[in-house]
Amino acid sequence: VFPTDAPKEQRDIHRHYYSVVRLRRLSEKRYLADRRRHDLWLALQVTFRLFETDGPGQKLGIAPLAGDLFSPAAVRSLSGCTLGNDVLLKCLRALGLYRHPDSGQLIRVNYAALNVEEFGSVYEGLLEYEPEFTGEDRDIGFSFRKGEERAATGSHYTPDELVQPLIRHSLDHLIAECLKSDDPQVALLDLRVADIACGSGHILLAAARRIATELAVVRTGEEQPSPPAYRTALRDSIRQCIYGVDLNPLAVELCKVALWLEAHIPGLPLNFLDHHIKCGNAIVGFARREELGMGVSTEAFKTLAGDDKEIAAAWRKSNKSARKDRVTAEIEFPSGMRGHLDAVLDEWRSLSALPEDTPVQIDAKKDRFAAFAQGEHAELLRTIADIPVAQFYIHKVAGNEAKLVTDTEFRGYWRGSQALQGQGAQAARSLGEQKRFFHWFLEFPEIMEQGGFDCILGNPPYLGGKKLSNSYGYNFCNYVTWAFKPAGLSNLVVFFLIRFMSLLKTNGYAAFITTNSIKDGTVRRDGLENVLAEGNEIAMANRGINWPGQANVVVTLLSIARGKHQADSILDGRSVSRISALLEDEGARESSPLVLSEQANRGYMGSVLKGDGFLISQRQAEELISESESSSDVVFRFINGKDITTNPGQGSDRWVVCFHDWDESVAGKYEAAFLHVMENVKPHRLSYDENKNSESRKLKKYWWLFGRYSRALYENIEKLDRCFVATSTTKHLSFSAVGVQCVFQNTLFILALDRWDVFAVAQSTLHEVWARKYSGSNATTLRYSPSDCFGTFAFPAGLWQTADSDLAEIGERYHEYRKVLMQSLWLGLTKIYNLFHAADLTPEMVSKVSRKDADTTNAGYEALLELRRMHVEMDLAIRDAYGWQDL
Repeated sequence: VFPTDAPKEQRDIHRHYYSVVRLRRLSEKRYLADRRRHDLWLALQVTFRLFETDGPGQKLGIAPLAGDLFSPAAVRSLSGCTLGNDVLLKCLRALGLYRHPDSGQLIRVNYAALNVEEFGSVYEGLLEYEPEFTGEDRDIGFSFRKGEERAATGSHYTPDELVQPLIRHSLDHLIAECLKSDDPQVALLDLRVADIACGSGHILLAAARRIATELAVVRTGEEQPSPPAYRTALRDSIRQCIYGVDLNPLAVELCKVALWLEAHIPGLPLNFLDHHIKCGNAIVGFARREELGMGVSTEAFKTLAGDDKEIAAAWRKSNKSARKDRVTAEIEFPSGMRGHLDAVLDEWRSLSALPEDTPVQIDAKKDRFAAFAQGEHAELLRTIADIPVAQFYIHKVAGNEAKLVTDTEFRGYWRGSQALQGQGAQAARSLGEQKRFFHWFLEFPEIMEQGGFDCILGNPPYLGGKKLSNSYGYNFCNYVTWAFKPAGLSNLVVFFLIRFMSLLKTNGYAAFITTNSIKDGTVRRDGLENVLAEGNEIAMANRGINWPGQANVVVTLLSIARGKHQADSILDGRSVSRISALLEDEGARESSPLVLSEQANRGYMGSVLKGDGFLISQRQAEELISESESSSDVVFRFINGKDITTNPGQGSDRWVVCFHDWDESVAGKYEAAFLHVMENVKPHRLSYDENKNSESRKLKKYWWLFGRYSRALYENIEKLDRCFVATSTTKHLSFSAVGVQCVFQNTLFILALDRWDVFAVAQSTLHEVWARKYSGSNATTLRYSPSDCFGTFAFPAGLWQTADSDLAEIGERYHEYRKVLMQSLWLGLTKIYNLFHAADLTPEMVSKVSRKDADTTNAGYEALLELRRMHVEMDLAIRDAYGWQDL
C-alpha cells in the first residue's frame, strides 16, 4: 500500500514488482507440482550427496556420515529413476503432516521429538501393508493393500515396560560380574548381546544403553557422567557388544538406522554395522560347527506336498544305506575344513579390529567386509553348510535329481576328497541365499569359537499348529522337527527357545517375551521341559501380563540361565528357590505327569467331518428314515460344543449322515443316505490336492467317510444309558450327561461311561485345577487336553474297580439340580457358571441375563447359592475319597 499521490514512476515500479511477485508465486506453485518436471528429485539426490565421503559437502563444512544412510543404495532402484515433482511433494507432505484421527485437523509431525524406539511402531505399521502396482503400460498406479506379514510373523513393537524386566534379570547379572573384574571397562566391552528376531532394534537399543551407562561411570568415575561421555560409551557399546538378526530385510535396515541415530556423535561417521546386524533365518541353519557332522539326514527325503513318491522313496533308501555304517556323532571337523574355518576366523578378527573414526576408515571396513563375505573360504564353508539343509527344501521330482545330494557325496565335500562343484552344490547355495539359511559359526565366527553369546534378549514370534505349515511350508516343518529334536511342531517359539540356549555361553542368559502357552501341554514339553532337563534354570518368570499396546494378548516374561542360576529365582516378583517348567514355585524339579493305564479307552475326542455336506436338517433326517427304516443305522443327531454350553436344553436340531468306518460297498447299501453324501460331499473331497499330503490323499480316496471317526468311542458308549461330555475349549470346565445315540463333534471331550461317581470327580474343582495346570489355559480359557489332563489324572484308588455310591448320589443330584436351574432361568451352561463364579452375585445380576420374570430370577439367585453349596459338598466328598481329610 502506498500513497496515491506518489510519483507515477514510483507507482509503476510498485505495480510491476507486485505483478512479478504474484506471477512468480503462481508459477512456482504450478511449476513445483508439475508432474512433467523432476528437478526436485535431482535436488534431493544432490542434497544426499552432501553427506558422502569426498562429496561436495566438505567444502560447505558438512561432515560426511558414511553408514549408507544417504547413499544411492539406500533408495535402491529409485536412484536411477526420475520422480515427478508432484509425486515427491506428495511424499514430503505425507511425511510432514498427519491428520488427527478425532478432530480431522492436519498437524505437522515433530521429528525433533521422535524417539528412536518409535522405529518399532514404524516397522509394525509397515508390516500391516504390502505395496501394489496397478494399471498397464505407461498408466501405472501405486497403492498399499492390507498385508498378512505382521499377522503371519506375530510382529509387534515391544513396549519398554516389557523390555526393562528382561534386562534386569539377565544382562544386569552379567554387568554386575563385569564390575567385579580387574578391568571393568574391558569386561563390559567384552559382553556380547544378541536379539535373533531383532525387528527394528528396540530391545538391542535398551541393552546398549544399559551397558553404556555403566561403561561411562567406569571411565569417568562419576555417578552421573556428562552427555558426551555417555554418548561415546554408547557408540562403543553398540560397535562392540550388540548383534542382531532378522528374517525381514526391512527390519534389518530399520534396526541399523535406529542404532546409527542413537550412537551418532557430531563430526564422526556412523558406525559400520553390517557385520553385526544381519538378515537371515535364525533357526534354519547350523549354530555350531560340530553340527555339520550330522551330515545329510534321511528325513530330508521324506515325501512332502509336490514330491514324486517314487523318486523320494528311492533317494530316501539310497541315503539310508549311505548312513547305516556310521554314527553321526563320529564325524569330526576335518583338518582341511578346519583350515578354511581358521582363515574365516582370522579375517573376522582383523575386520572387527579395524577403526571407524573417519569416513575413509568406514569405507575401507565396508570393502573389507564385502571381500570377507564373498571370499573363497567363507563361500566354500557356507556352501557345504547349506547342503544338508537344502535337501529338506529341494522338491523330489523328475528333473531335480541332479540337484539332490546324499550323505555319501556330502562326506566327500566335507573331507575335501571331492571338488565342491556340480548342480547339487550350486542348488544348495542358491537355496541358501533364497531362504536365507543362517549358519551362526560362519556369520559370527569369533563369538561361536569363544563359546557363544553372553546374553540373548528378544520377543520371538509365536505361531502354532497348522499355522506353521501354512506360513512357512511343509519343508520348513520337516526341517525344524529334525534339527530341533525331540521338539515337535507345537509352536515356533519353541525353536527360538532351543536356538537361544544353543547360542549361549555357559552361565549366559536368555530373556524373552512369549505367550502364556509356553507352560502348557506340548509347548511346555517341547520347550521348557527339554531346556530344563539339560541342567538350565529359570531365573525369572512373570506370568499373565496384559500387552501394554493394542495387541490383545497376555504375555509371559522369562529369563533362563544356561547352567545354574547363582541367585534366588524371581516368580511374579517374589523370590523362590526354583521355578518349574509349569512356571510354578517348586522345591524340586517337576516333570510332566505320566499317562495312567487305568484311563485307557475311557476318554475320547469327537469326530472331524471334513465336509459340511454330511450335515442334514431334522426334516431331512426324518425323510431318510421314513424312506428306509435301515437309514437309522447311518443317520444320527449331531452334537457340538455350542449345543452343550449355550442351549439350556443341551439339545440339537442338526443331524448327520455317518457311515462309520465302512467300505464303500457297505455304505452304498443305504442308497438314499449314500446319494446325499455323493452329491454334497464327494465334489468337495475330489477337489483336494492329493499331492499336498497324506491326509488329503486319504480324504479324497475315502470321500464318503468322516475325516476322523473314533470307532472305539462309539463302540464303548453303544450300550450305555448315557455318557458325559465337556467342551474342549471352555471358560468353565463342566461335564453334562447326554444320550449315546449321537455323533459328537471334535469340539467335545467324551467320557465313555455312565457312572455318576466318575462324573462327580471329573466335575470337581480338584480336577479343574489339575486340567488348568497341565493343559493349555490362560486367564479365561481352558483348552482341555485328554492326554495331558484326563489321562494323567489319578482318580481315587479303586474307583474304576468298585463304584462309590456316595459320590454317585452327590454327582447325580448336583447334575440334575443344575439341569433344572438352566431350564428355569433359560440360561446355557456358560452363563450359569458366569453367575456361579461371580464374586458379587445379586438377584439383579441374575435378572439382567435371565429371560424369565423377576420371581423366577429371585428364586434362581437362591438356587445358584444352593448350587455353590452342593459343589462344595461334592468337593469335600471327593477330598475324603482320596483320604485327604486334613486338606
